[in-house]
Amino acid sequence: MTPSEPHAVESPLPPRLRGLLRPQAYAHPVEAPRVVETHMSWVILTGTYAYKIKRPVHFAFADFRDPRHRAHLCAEEIRLNRRFAPDLYLGVSPVRLVDGAASFTGAGPAIETAVRMRQFDRADELDTLVAAAAVTGDEFAQFGATLAATHETLPSRDADAPWGDAAVVARTLRRNYAECLALAAEAGTAPALRALRGPLGRLLHRSRPLLAARARAGRVRECHGDLHLSNLVRLDGRLTPFDALEFEPAFRWIDVADEVAFLCADLRGYRRADLAAAFLSGYLDGSGDFALLRLLDLYVAHRALVRAKIMAIRAASTTDAPQRARWRERHADYVDVARDALTTSRPRLLLMHGLSGSGKTWLARRLARQLPAVHLRSDLERKRLAGVPPLSDAGAAPGTGLYAVEASERTYARLADGVRDALAGGLTVICDATFLERARRATFRAIADEFGAPTLLLDCTAPDAALQRRLRARQATRLDASDADDAVLGWQREHAEPLRPAERIATLDIDTCGPDPVADALTQLASARLAAGS
Repeated sequence: MTPSEPHAVESPLPPRLRGLLRPQAYAHPVEAPRVVETHMSWVILTGTYAYKIKRPVHFAFADFRDPRHRAHLCAEEIRLNRRFAPDLYLGVSPVRLVDGAASFTGAGPAIETAVRMRQFDRADELDTLVAAAAVTGDEFAQFGATLAATHETLPSRDADAPWGDAAVVARTLRRNYAECLALAAEAGTAPALRALRGPLGRLLHRSRPLLAARARAGRVRECHGDLHLSNLVRLDGRLTPFDALEFEPAFRWIDVADEVAFLCADLRGYRRADLAAAFLSGYLDGSGDFALLRLLDLYVAHRALVRAKIMAIRAASTTDAPQRARWRERHADYVDVARDALTTSRPRLLLMHGLSGSGKTWLARRLARQLPAVHLRSDLERKRLAGVPPLSDAGAAPGTGLYAVEASERTYARLADGVRDALAGGLTVICDATFLERARRATFRAIADEFGAPTLLLDCTAPDAALQRRLRARQATRLDASDADDAVLGWQREHAEPLRPAERIATLDIDTCGPDPVADALTQLASARLAAGS
């Protein structure tokens, strides 16, 4: 298979292009070209390459009737997608009329334009892999970090452009909601959707100042624009986006928060909140854009309704009863995602506590995916503030350089800002630092109190031999942002301020050398939630 939409069906080309079904129409070996038709294109599969030709269709959102415009859009498709998948999008190929037949070879007049791509197997697309539980959280975390790096290279909107303005975003979200509601009667979800009108409107109203501020700050960029699972493929072992939106600038000039939320919404629609959390943590690790967390629920609700709308359209357009029932079920799944995003929740603040090597980050990363929660990490933020790569060796003795008092104060202030952003967005957050000083623990508890969020301290411990073994292994591989070594460990022991009895009341003791520290932590967290009545 090849880049295509899930509902694609095989179909012959129109007569003027049927010459492309001949193997001799190609400059590379082809045995039997095959055609897949979507509602917007024909895709010719040749084995090694795929050729995508835009159909001369006209929709409310896209007009492909002019061949010159189709050629322009093919060039745009290459330009936009090479930012995300340079090894997948190879170039534009003119279709020529040679001896009365369409061909990709020869010197006849151009009659059409195609996008040439590497062909890949449909089984490697992420909707298929996620449904088969054949993709890992680590893969999504890595993709999140890669996407963050890509976003930083994308152009920001011009100051006088309308994209990303709060009023424009509001109109887009309201129009999408209305379109989804109009399709809901046949799908049986109209009452559930009508109940979302008030919460969506209130959240949108509260978010308008932040929408405007982020647009001014350059967070509205020329993004992919359609980042859901069907537009991701595992290519050469990495998750790779394809099929960025080329035909309507308004769909791709969006806040990066909107882009991130789209994939989160789709993963939640597949009931994989753990993968969504892994992706989000990877993106935050790469970008440090914690402010997007304040908009995440708004955009997750919007993108879930986009997907719900698509599923309703598919259900209405098929005569196959089992398929129609399946699309309706998927429609309802996405309505549930939107409802959950718009439902007020009581987040928690989890503070990791312990010496270097005690397993704080190992545990926090796994808990963040299971709960789910946002994971903020001091080792990454310290180096981000210093402008050094996360895996570099800071080469500073305890109490100096990146680890001087002033640098540590800046690091914890940065973490505090991230915690505020997460809690303001209604998200449980795990703050991953040593928290060896009582004053810092008290500061973060006070921040949580501002949002009515309970705070729990996860006190991670391990025998001295385990601490030293872990630190030496980490130093040997340099695959982690932490610079801690035996000297740091000794300094921490001298300066750590023990937990007071009052702090112990809200502390969970986790032995990271125990049989299953993650299960232990989850059990204790569940008990703490029940005891708090939340």
